[in-house]
Amino acid sequence: MEPATVTVSRKVDTGSLIYHGIPYLIILLYHTRRHVRMYSSKFFKNKTCLYIHISTGIMESARYHITKARHGNDDLLPGMMDVTSCLIWSWSSVILVKTLRRGDPLTTRPPYQVAAFMRPVVCITSYFLKSPSLHRVSISALDSFVYARLAIFFLIYTPYLPGYSYSTIYSFSIPLAALFSVYSSRVRGASLLFFLLTAYVAKLNKWVTQRSRILQGSQPESYYDLIERYLLTGLISLGFAELDTLREVTKSDALTKPIDDEYVPKSENVS
Repeated sequence: MEPATVTVSRKVDTGSLIYHGIPYLIILLYHTRRHVRMYSSKFFKNKTCLYIHISTGIMESARYHITKARHGNDDLLPGMMDVTSCLIWSWSSVILVKTLRRGDPLTTRPPYQVAAFMRPVVCITSYFLKSPSLHRVSISALDSFVYARLAIFFLIYTPYLPGYSYSTIYSFSIPLAALFSVYSSRVRGASLLFFLLTAYVAKLNKWVTQRSRILQGSQPESYYDLIERYLLTGLISLGFAELDTLREVTKSDALTKPIDDEYVPKSENVS
């Protein structure tokens, strides 16, 4: 007589799904749903690009956590859908961060820039190397969307930072939320690498701006000078420069128009 086949049903980890789902749901219902239209109008942002950025990030995160809850572990690998979603998210991030004026742009833009360019690298590497830990880092970085808004809400409505402006609180919250989200992946060295890359990107933005001003109006005297100019042009087109330089190059309304917003410092209310 053949032994009976026992089918073991895998229990869905609903606790983990709820833990990650509720903050996203709250942010989407009470913050993002109301603020996307206002934000795109006030800051002259492309509304379609904003919706693409938010929806691709949420879709990628939801797909990961639903699969994680079904399997009961986080040894998951990205599929082609995840890679495609990540690339679209990255493209929209590059566009949006080029004109980001909230907080102190010197500290708020670099974390976004690192995420925009490194997430596709990490995701694609995870796809080809079959590395669940790299996929976990890529997905965890998306949670900074929630952590930043929770931190801003907490710091504004509690007495822990009395007397600080909204723009200063925004400047604290964005890099700290980004760093914490990468740290939450529990991948050794990921948060340190993210911190170093953010610092180097801030330095890169400053260097591009300084070199552009030095070379402005002069003619290239050597092949090296010509290569440097092409390099600076490419970096500026990708947003790797301080906002003053991007203002001069792009003439975008999102960078040049005065803005009445509590999260924008007075130095950014240019005419």
